[in-house]
Amino acid sequence: MLDNASIHHGKLFKGRRDELEAIGVHLLYLPPRSPELNRIECVWRSVKYQDMPVRAYTSTQELHTAVDHAMTRRATGLTATTADLLKIAY
Repeated sequence: MLDNASIHHGKLFKGRRDELEAIGVHLLYLPPRSPELNRIECVWRSVKYQDMPVRAYTSTQELHTAVDHAMTRRATGLTATTADLLKIAY
């Protein structure tokens, strides 16, 4: 399943679709403007509003560190059942 990010519609990607189909990889696009169907969007929403209370950062590195810490906290809080539902490999 692919969202509609520009990279998923670019020339390089479209040029490889036939190769992927040939090896049995079938790609499907999510409908436009449907973040509720994209599992990672639910995770990002939680990270953004619950795990990252600071809304502004003074550097890219500071933002990167905050996201990394938030995602690590989120990952360690997953139960086995949640991980199975999200298909996250430990």
